[in-house]
Amino acid sequence: MRGGALVVEGSRGVSERMRRILATVVPGLELAAASTQAEARFMLATQAFSLVLVGMDGPDGDGAALIRHVRMAYPHIDAIAMSETDDDGLVGAAIAAGAVGYVLTEADDAELAFLLRSIERGGAPVDSRIARRILGLFAASAQPKPIAIHPVPASLAEGKPLLSPRELKVLRLIAQGWSNQQIAEAVSLSVNTIEFHAKNIYRKLSVKSRTQAVHQATQQGLFN
Repeated sequence: MRGGALVVEGSRGVSERMRRILATVVPGLELAAASTQAEARFMLATQAFSLVLVGMDGPDGDGAALIRHVRMAYPHIDAIAMSETDDDGLVGAAIAAGAVGYVLTEADDAELAFLLRSIERGGAPVDSRIARRILGLFAASAQPKPIAIHPVPASLAEGKPLLSPRELKVLRLIAQGWSNQQIAEAVSLSVNTIEFHAKNIYRKLSVKSRTQAVHQATQQGLFN
């Protein structure tokens, strides 16, 4: 992981805990903390980071606003949302703002470390409970709407499936919140092979993260 990590959280206890877990996941990683959005924006503008963990229910405003700022001003930085519980409103706001992952601080240290370790492999840490929430939110948003015409991928226009059976299986497991390591063990393939499939999925769906891939696949009815 190039660059340091910034933890933005109003609770000192939660902030210290997340930094401690990150230190075990990536030894030697430069860690910083901000307790307010104003402090976080200043640090982002003056220091080099590759990762920012944002508390969604901070005391000084909407965490989604900071995630949106990071995505627009610093697209090279991965923004991970975090909250104590899987509140629908917070989850939806984080996804809409562009978060590439979402963790729950009520999980134990080992579970959080396991999820955050996926960042090193190019994955996106998403708690399994959040993955269920995401699917529910996308399903709700997929209710019948006025018909709009969108470009049809060449493979679909030719009657070919957009994703291969193997890619679709991998995406289904991603939608359930599984890490690349867990998927690799489940289908008896290497982690590198799973990452290769994931990159192909992102390319075919024209997305850049796990949550976006699940959203696109749901919108296109690939899980049906």
